[in-house]
Amino acid sequence: MQNLEQIRAAHALEPAKNLDRSAVNKLPAMILANGLLAAAAFCDAEGGGGNRKDMKAALNATADHLVKRGLIAAGKNTAKGIIEDLSGRDSHHLHRATSEALAFIAYLKRFAK
Repeated sequence: MQNLEQIRAAHALEPAKNLDRSAVNKLPAMILANGLLAAAAFCDAEGGGGNRKDMKAALNATADHLVKRGLIAAGKNTAKGIIEDLSGRDSHHLHRATSEALAFIAYLKRFAK
């Protein structure tokens, strides 16, 4: 049986290969300052440069991890899915998902190029 740290690391290995570390580094501060839903909305918005593309890819990987952990509904494994699912849940659930997202993003940062 794997512990939670091993699960996070295993889920982060593959998507991190294609991510720019400087883009992923911005996500935790954005989430802490504005919240997970606002960060997801920013990353999902049209336009922006290459950094936003990598930020969106990182948040999509995070959403996929949250689905695998059962914190958001199946099929909601995108930045937009995070917004759709968590905006309808209670604040305790949003807090749990945010904490898990931050812990997962820490692994994405470590493994990104």
